[in-house]
Amino acid sequence: MTSLSLTRLLHEEAAARGLRDPAAPLPDPPEVFALVRDMPYARASTHDPAGIVREWRGTCSTKHELLAALLAERGVSSTLIACTQEITPPPGAPPELLALTGGQPVVDIHNYLTVHAPEGDMVVDATWPLAAAQAGLPVNPEWRWGEDQRLACMPLETWPVPAGESVADFKARLLRERYMPEELERRDAFINAVGRLFLAGR
Repeated sequence: MTSLSLTRLLHEEAAARGLRDPAAPLPDPPEVFALVRDMPYARASTHDPAGIVREWRGTCSTKHELLAALLAERGVSSTLIACTQEITPPPGAPPELLALTGGQPVVDIHNYLTVHAPEGDMVVDATWPLAAAQAGLPVNPEWRWGEDQRLACMPLETWPVPAGESVADFKARLLRERYMPEELERRDAFINAVGRLFLAGR
């Protein structure tokens, strides 16, 4: 895509969904962050940034791949980070999610960004939409240049995604290396269930 064309696509899709004025200027990085953050948390069928925008959904990996590409159009570089985590649904979580955990944490590899802003490096996490705060999930309500945001998890081990390696391949390799097949089955079932709830507006 040419300069700012992905940002333009984001604007057009947001306008079509009633989230922006079609005549408004293209969104700046703080609004770009908010638009990506508030996409429903659900798996997209692609890791292509334009495809993620058109489907208007994403998980931690695809949302941050998209956000990194959008920031790059504005000349803001970033590093995509991967970390292991264990997910325990908060009190009050939907019963279907609690049932899937079986009383045990759900393992996962989380992704977020280190944004190399003029004001200094900042941690950025666009995983959970604002609406997820009602379920007790950690949401970042705003972007402040140079200030770290709250991570969606407590990282156990952390790595930068190597340059030139796809996020999906790096994540898949880490998952295979660190977790048993039955743990990964529970992980997939849990993520899919969360996505269904968000797409249903719950």
